[in-house]
Amino acid sequence: MLKKILILFICTINALSCTKIEPKKDTIPPFITDTIPVDDTDTIPDVLPPTAERTRAIVVGEGQFGYGTGSLTSLSNLGSVTQDIFRRINNRPLGDVPQSLVKIGNYYYIPVNNSKKVEVVDSKTFKSIETMVIDEDVIPMYAVHLGGDSIAVSDQSIRNKFMIMDINHGKERKMVRRYLDLGIQTYQMKVIGGKLFVGGTSLSVFDIGNITVASRRTVLNSNNKPFQTCDFSKITIDKNGNLWVVTGSNISCIDVKTEKVIKEVYIPGINLRVSSIDMCPKGETVYVCARTKIYAVQVDNPIPPKEPIFNHDNNDADWTSYHMSVSNENTIFLIRVLYGSITRGRVFEYNTDGEIVNYYNDSSDRKQPYFRAGIFPHFIYYIK
Repeated sequence: MLKKILILFICTINALSCTKIEPKKDTIPPFITDTIPVDDTDTIPDVLPPTAERTRAIVVGEGQFGYGTGSLTSLSNLGSVTQDIFRRINNRPLGDVPQSLVKIGNYYYIPVNNSKKVEVVDSKTFKSIETMVIDEDVIPMYAVHLGGDSIAVSDQSIRNKFMIMDINHGKERKMVRRYLDLGIQTYQMKVIGGKLFVGGTSLSVFDIGNITVASRRTVLNSNNKPFQTCDFSKITIDKNGNLWVVTGSNISCIDVKTEKVIKEVYIPGINLRVSSIDMCPKGETVYVCARTKIYAVQVDNPIPPKEPIFNHDNNDADWTSYHMSVSNENTIFLIRVLYGSITRGRVFEYNTDGEIVNYYNDSSDRKQPYFRAGIFPHFIYYIK
């Protein structure tokens, strides 16, 4: 009898451990600080930063997949960090896996991929203006302004439903004007020279006035073949008006007019999963993140770098580089996350010599070379 009871107990525990407990949709989950180990979290202000400060950057955190704990973290010009700012202002969660943020006019547009929506937020108050719900099975990832009242929204799902959406807020309209089945997953985008470049399982080009399946062109590499771009990596523009993308073992420079790859630069350790690039503010230098190493490539002399400009070494070997970007001040922000955990990510800021720029006090008043920003922070938007 005791043996049967023991077997029943073990089966019950196993069943519970494999059952996903969904949060109730009509309740607001606790703040992340209430649900994660508090080892070195930031001091969290109760409201927006003081009026004497201005927002310098916004960090988009994906949150825990399936639990709607996506977040926005703001960093002020004086170093104040405000966690979970959307939920604090709007008294509801941002959603399940917010992916990116772009400013168009007076609003921030935030594609939230597992919630299948684009959240629209006032750029001064962070108040929600509209929730653009997408009624198709898509994974909205990134948004770009096409001009007027139209935006393009990429779709990473295998259904390949690239979207043209209407941003006439406050008016009754069809949110998604049309879907384009491009036959590829789509990621980050860039509008330049009257053209729309769309990264994904291949790099596509459209004329802004004629975004159709039939009008799509594909950029080819030096071997005259299509190539994939990295999801997390931006499409950047240099001082000469050329594009740079991560394409696997290298970074590639594309002539906007001819739509051809004009230079490929090999970067050791680069990959299509979490490697990233960004451009310095003057468009002279491309910075590349490959695992813990940051490389620099000069636009006018794009040769493969022999050594990184610095190697992130902060005794956090269990953590993974999740994103890198370059600020308006030409400093390098590096996001590190801890896979298998729901603790907040760490955001380091370096100068181009590899020195830490800012230190932050943790909950125990210890100086740390990073600030914390949501679960799986992934995207940083810098305020100009």
